[in-house]
Amino acid sequence: MTHARNPDRREALASGLALAATAATPALAAGPRVPLFDGHLHIVSKDAKRYPHSKTPPPGRPPPGAPPAPGDSMEIGKTVLFPTAEEILGWMDAQGVVAAAAVQRRGTYGLDNSYVLDSADAHPDRLRPVVVLDAWEASSPATLSDLIKTRNIVGLRLTGGEDENGAFPWLDSDASLKTWAVADSAGLTMNVLYAPLYYSAKAMEAILRVAALFPHTSIVVDHLARLNPGPAPDYGVSAYPAALANHRNVYFKFTTGNFNVLQEAKIPVQAFMRRLVDRIGADRLLWGSNMGSSAGTYEEMAARARDAVAKLTAAEQRQALCDTGRSVFMSRRKTK
Repeated sequence: MTHARNPDRREALASGLALAATAATPALAAGPRVPLFDGHLHIVSKDAKRYPHSKTPPPGRPPPGAPPAPGDSMEIGKTVLFPTAEEILGWMDAQGVVAAAAVQRRGTYGLDNSYVLDSADAHPDRLRPVVVLDAWEASSPATLSDLIKTRNIVGLRLTGGEDENGAFPWLDSDASLKTWAVADSAGLTMNVLYAPLYYSAKAMEAILRVAALFPHTSIVVDHLARLNPGPAPDYGVSAYPAALANHRNVYFKFTTGNFNVLQEAKIPVQAFMRRLVDRIGADRLLWGSNMGSSAGTYEEMAARARDAVAKLTAAEQRQALCDTGRSVFMSRRKTK
């Protein structure tokens, strides 16, 4: 059983109209491309006075001089683009992307979610906002409650690194769980990004503990939980704990960064994705471009996503590239 969304009639109608309008564009009508839902893009305003940039680095960022992260060599010589909301909507139309989760870019704006919220308000059928708060802040539960009442947020992203013991208390500490409880009561999706830039069994254990506490909350783990790819035929996929089978509310985003890691390791992306779907299911995978953090054009990112799933069935392709993302990010889960 998957934890798909149950939008109310108004939300369902708005989503349907958006998809119908998008499907009618020449870009989508030109060929049999699988439609995309982008579960992870970042937008940046050109108006730095109205939307000032933060000077505080995000938690978990590698210190200066740290070894390069996996996949970094694939981005050398390329440019990271920082689209505005209006620019990304045009790119989405051209690439057959029906809608997207606009994830607050903490590296640019810190905890000020104003731009992503204002952009989603201006384009509610195409952009759904995922805000960022600090799990350690005592004010975060109240801040989140206010945002739920006043803005159309669909998700909350928590980020952080490991402590001196290799643990991730920002994920499931008493302070953090208060914020999780607010999100759960409102039917939000929780989006998790952890450092270091490698797979962490301890981080996954913490995620599964929270998944057990909030079994109706969809939890999306960025970048396939930093999975370390390995040789065929498993490609490292068995590193995911078997206990995942008991936590159907945990989902994984595969992104441009993951494709870079696979390419750098000379692992066939299509075979890896086939193995990944066999292990955890297409209904628990969703694509995210990571536009605004990964290098390359949006056209390249969309093409790589479609190419990566070539060994999946047509139904699996549609699920992983579009339907899973729509189910967890287009509306809040209906609560009692």
